[in-house]
Amino acid sequence: MVNLDDTRRCPVGSECEGCGRLDELAVLTGDTPVGVLCMTLCDACDIVGVLPILGPAEETARVLEHGQHVGVDVDQMTGEGDLA
Repeated sequence: MVNLDDTRRCPVGSECEGCGRLDELAVLTGDTPVGVLCMTLCDACDIVGVLPILGPAEETARVLEHGQHVGVDVDQMTGEGDLA
Protein backbone atom coordinates (compact mmCIF):
# COMPACT_ATOMS: atom_id res chain seq x y z
CA MET A 1 0.00 0.00 0.00
CA VAL A 2 1.25 3.50 -0.83
CA ASN A 3 1.65 5.99 2.03
CA LEU A 4 0.68 9.36 0.52
CA ASP A 5 1.93 11.17 3.64
CA ASP A 6 5.50 9.95 3.06
CA THR A 7 7.65 13.02 2.31
CA ARG A 8 11.11 11.40 2.36
CA ARG A 9 11.58 11.90 -1.40
CA CYS A 10 9.83 15.26 -1.65
CA PRO A 11 12.14 18.24 -2.20
CA VAL A 12 12.25 21.01 0.41
CA GLY A 13 11.56 24.38 -1.23
CA SER A 14 13.75 27.42 -0.68
CA GLU A 15 11.03 29.29 1.21
CA CYS A 16 7.79 28.72 3.09
CA GLU A 17 4.85 28.51 0.70
CA GLY A 18 2.60 30.06 3.35
CA CYS A 19 4.57 33.16 4.35
CA GLY A 20 7.88 33.26 2.48
CA ARG A 21 10.07 32.56 5.52
CA LEU A 22 13.50 31.16 4.67
CA ASP A 23 14.32 29.08 7.75
CA GLU A 24 12.90 26.23 9.84
CA LEU A 25 11.37 24.65 6.72
CA ALA A 26 9.93 21.17 6.33
CA VAL A 27 7.94 19.27 3.72
CA LEU A 28 4.41 18.40 4.77
CA THR A 29 1.44 16.92 2.96
CA GLY A 30 -2.00 18.40 2.55
CA ASP A 31 -5.33 17.08 1.35
CA THR A 32 -6.97 18.98 -1.49
CA PRO A 33 -10.14 18.35 -3.49
CA VAL A 34 -7.99 16.71 -6.20
CA GLY A 35 -5.74 14.64 -3.92
CA VAL A 36 -2.73 14.77 -1.60
CA LEU A 37 0.15 17.13 -2.38
CA CYS A 38 3.42 18.04 -0.71
CA MET A 39 4.39 21.57 0.26
CA THR A 40 7.19 23.39 2.06
CA LEU A 41 6.09 25.20 5.21
CA CYS A 42 7.92 26.83 8.10
CA ASP A 43 7.27 25.73 11.67
CA ALA A 44 5.07 28.76 12.40
CA CYS A 45 2.76 28.22 9.40
CA ASP A 46 2.52 24.51 10.22
CA ILE A 47 1.51 25.24 13.82
CA VAL A 48 -1.18 27.82 12.96
CA GLY A 49 -2.41 25.97 9.87
CA VAL A 50 -1.45 28.48 7.16
CA LEU A 51 -1.55 26.76 3.77
CA PRO A 52 -0.52 28.02 0.34
CA ILE A 53 -3.30 29.24 -1.93
CA LEU A 54 -3.23 27.27 -5.17
CA GLY A 55 -5.49 27.39 -8.20
CA PRO A 56 -7.11 24.18 -9.49
CA ALA A 57 -4.53 23.68 -12.27
CA GLU A 58 -1.58 24.13 -9.91
CA GLU A 59 -3.19 21.87 -7.30
CA THR A 60 -3.60 19.14 -9.91
CA ALA A 61 -0.01 19.49 -11.09
CA ARG A 62 1.27 19.38 -7.52
CA VAL A 63 -0.78 16.26 -6.72
CA LEU A 64 0.71 14.54 -9.77
CA GLU A 65 4.23 15.63 -8.73
CA HIS A 66 3.72 14.29 -5.22
CA GLY A 67 2.51 11.01 -6.70
CA GLN A 68 5.82 10.71 -8.51
CA HIS A 69 7.69 11.42 -5.26
CA VAL A 70 5.95 8.47 -3.55
CA GLY A 71 6.23 6.19 -6.59
CA VAL A 72 2.67 6.30 -7.90
CA ASP A 73 2.17 6.80 -11.63
CA VAL A 74 -0.64 8.75 -13.28
CA ASP A 75 -2.64 5.62 -14.15
CA GLN A 76 -2.68 4.57 -10.51
CA MET A 77 -3.73 8.06 -9.39
CA THR A 78 -6.63 8.16 -11.85
CA GLY A 79 -7.91 4.73 -10.86
CA GLU A 80 -6.66 3.00 -14.01
CA GLY A 81 -3.96 1.10 -12.10
CA ASP A 82 -3.52 -0.71 -8.81
CA LEU A 83 -2.40 1.25 -5.71
CA ALA A 84 -1.44 -1.88 -3.75
